[in-house]
Amino acid sequence: MTYFRFLGLFLLPPIVLFGLMLGRRFDRRSAWTLGVLSTVAVAYTTPWDNVIVLNGVWGWDRAKVVGRTIGVVPIEEYCFFVLQTVATGLFAGWLTRR
Repeated sequence: MTYFRFLGLFLLPPIVLFGLMLGRRFDRRSAWTLGVLSTVAVAYTTPWDNVIVLNGVWGWDRAKVVGRTIGVVPIEEYCFFVLQTVATGLFAGWLTRR
């Protein structure tokens, strides 16, 4: 299974589900907030993720990623940062709905 397929199977369904459950409560402000949080997640995680990979703490099977990287980290990992943040944000929004 490729990394993109894994993300599609395990992160997209909850994102769609929580998005549907929030319905009209998910507005422009909510989208903006998720965008800011995703930007913070990528900015915060990028440096140490690259250092960890450079030091051999973890890596990826080249056959399971598309081969494009930012630094030494595959783009799928950056998609994970964003999708996980969105899924968590939507879940938190659903939990705290009024």
